[in-house]
Amino acid sequence: MARIIDITGTIYEGMWNLEAPFPDYHMRPLPLVPWVEGDVYAEIFEMHSQTGTYLETPGHFYGYEKSYLINDVDVADLTNRDCVVLDVGPINPDNRDERMPVTMEHILRCSNRALIRPGDAILLCTHWGGMWENPDYLKNSPYMTREVMEWIVAQRPFLLGSDFPRFEIVETPQGIFDIFAPANILLFGPAVNLETVRAPKVKLTALPLKIVGTCCTPCRAVIAED
Repeated sequence: MARIIDITGTIYEGMWNLEAPFPDYHMRPLPLVPWVEGDVYAEIFEMHSQTGTYLETPGHFYGYEKSYLINDVDVADLTNRDCVVLDVGPINPDNRDERMPVTMEHILRCSNRALIRPGDAILLCTHWGGMWENPDYLKNSPYMTREVMEWIVAQRPFLLGSDFPRFEIVETPQGIFDIFAPANILLFGPAVNLETVRAPKVKLTALPLKIVGTCCTPCRAVIAED
């Protein structure tokens, strides 16, 4: 029987968030429903498409007229997808006030990189998922070097994800997305619990909300490990 690992980050009031103009997440009770007898319990959510763990198409970079959107992705392609989790971490385990890179040296330490096949999902594990509720989660996030992104794109994955929220470093850009965007790869994450994966190759299921007209929505994602 497969071991199921939930790799979805929790969405909650006061959680980490991308800077403005991305709005903070809020949840409030549904007001009184006058056309129903008795109490009705439900909530109104205020959030953006990259809230928490999400799935994103190249439409994020190219615009909606030049790319497919999230509702165009076949759900069968997002279910039990062959996946290799590259445990390169921990990166910045002491939470130093700086951003540290995932380098090719880290990648070459992962023996299971040889198991990657075209069309697989690749997830980078830096053990940063444990920082999900830390105030420094976004500010001190690891990032990827250009060399790492070039190597990943050369593997021709269907999907790339990580347990850190930012691939690029704004202060000294690596040109990460100049390489990533043309490769037509789905972007997934950030995830949690990747450091608990033990098998060299697993199955990933990542199901976005079925919303029309957007390149990205939050999703629920699990790994199945034999």
